[in-house]
Amino acid sequence: MIKKLAIILLLVGLFCYFIAAVTVLNKPKEGLVCNGVEVVVEDSLQTGFIQSGEVLRLLESRKCNPTGQKMDEVMLSRIEEALRKNPYIEDVTSYKTPGGKVCVRIKQRLPILHVMSSDGQDYYLDRAGRQMPKSSYYADLVVATGDITPQYARQNLTRLGRLIQDNPFWNHQIQQIHVLENGEVELVPRVGEHTILLGRPTNVEDKLGRMKEFYTEGLNKVGWNKYSQISLKYNNQIICKKNKK
Repeated sequence: MIKKLAIILLLVGLFCYFIAAVTVLNKPKEGLVCNGVEVVVEDSLQTGFIQSGEVLRLLESRKCNPTGQKMDEVMLSRIEEALRKNPYIEDVTSYKTPGGKVCVRIKQRLPILHVMSSDGQDYYLDRAGRQMPKSSYYADLVVATGDITPQYARQNLTRLGRLIQDNPFWNHQIQQIHVLENGEVELVPRVGEHTILLGRPTNVEDKLGRMKEFYTEGLNKVGWNKYSQISLKYNNQIICKKNKK
């Protein structure tokens, strides 16, 4: 029992020593001046709405660039709050280094659809169903058109957009989502002269699963241009309309 207690006390002591050592090592020296900002943008290969240079310009414009300030006077919370106001930034973390730099890590918001509704709204939809303003950066996204209200996009297109984007087959095959006046959804593929009628955007995983199987077992044999419309709106059915050409 005493041996066990001694081991526990030793482990607690080592943990406290580790925390104290890390705190001391990372504490900037007194009077040290910030000599620069290092910016790391996550997911920069996947999307490029935010570049490190733009982050520095944002800090300058909002008078938050810490370069030249004493390190013990730099307010990291102010830097993070200023950057989070950017519509393309999901989250920000920052810390000070013993060498006199402030490191800023940026997590970008990731869009899944480019919405162009019939009432003139034009924006990106992110993975959480929130709107993002268009950017000069070109994003290769599936385009959603038709009768789309912000509520419809959030409640119905977000999940569909994530399913398409996360599936390599459908991400390469689908180029457009079109919402009809009755709320039903059509998909426009990149290959073939047909459209895919999903109906209401429910049970989408099952519908896309049936469609992929039909591509493999059906269209690969009879030809991708044989049908003008393929309907998946009814459970356990695939209804095809022949192309008149």
